[in-house]
Amino acid sequence: MSPAQRKAMRVLHNKKGRTKMIRTEAVKLNSVTGMAYKHKLSAGGAGLAIMTPDNKAIYTINKRDGKAVPYGEVDGSIFTSVIVDEALELTRGLPYKRLGKVTKVYDDSHCDETSAELETEDDKPSIDVVASKEYEGFIMEYTDKNGKFSYQLMNRDLMKFADSSGVVRKMIAEADDGKAILRYIVRSKAVSLSRGKEMSDKFLTAFIETFDSMNTRSAFKKLNAHVRAKKGKAKR
Repeated sequence: MSPAQRKAMRVLHNKKGRTKMIRTEAVKLNSVTGMAYKHKLSAGGAGLAIMTPDNKAIYTINKRDGKAVPYGEVDGSIFTSVIVDEALELTRGLPYKRLGKVTKVYDDSHCDETSAELETEDDKPSIDVVASKEYEGFIMEYTDKNGKFSYQLMNRDLMKFADSSGVVRKMIAEADDGKAILRYIVRSKAVSLSRGKEMSDKFLTAFIETFDSMNTRSAFKKLNAHVRAKKGKAKR
C-alpha cells in the first residue's frame, strides 16, 4: 500500500476508534444482496464502501477516470466488476451528509448505523464544507427529483450567471485566468444561495473539491468549457 493510500484512508478511523462519516446515503444493490455508499476522504477525493451481510470491500476512486481501486485485500470472486460498477453508478451524484457509520448489512439489504452524534469535535474536518450553509444552498438548489445532485442543473445555472455578470465580462476582457473566473462564479453563487458572507479562499477551494469528489470528475467541467469559449471569443 502506498503512503498516499494510507493517508487517504485515515478518514476511516479517529484516535478513539470511532468512524468519521461524511458520506452518501447507503443504497441497495441489485447485483448482490448488499449496500454501498461513497465517502469523502480527508486527503481529498472519494472512497467507495460495498457491504454484504458477510463481507465488506473498500475502494479509493481514481480522480482521473472515476474507476474504483481496491484498498487492501478485496476478494474479486465476491466483489465482481459488475457489483463495483453498479455501486459506482448508484452512488454517483448523491450528496454528502454527516451520517453515522454503517455497522451491519442484513439479508434484506437494510443496515444498522451508529449515531452521527457519537462524533467528537476532533472528528470534524478543519474545513467542514458539508455542514456549511453554502453547501446546503447548492444541494437544495441543484438536487433533482430523484434525490441526486444534478451537475447539469448546476452548470447550466452557473453558465447563465456567467453570461449575465458584468464582473465576469470585465475579468474576461482583462484576460484573467480561467480558474480565477470559475472561482468567482462559484463563490458568488454560493454566497447568494446561502445569503451568507464572503467565502475565504481556503474554504472556496475545499468547497469546489467537495463537489468534484462527489462525482469523481470535474463538477464544473461544462462551466470551465463555457468560460474558455467566452475567453476565446474575446480574443478575436
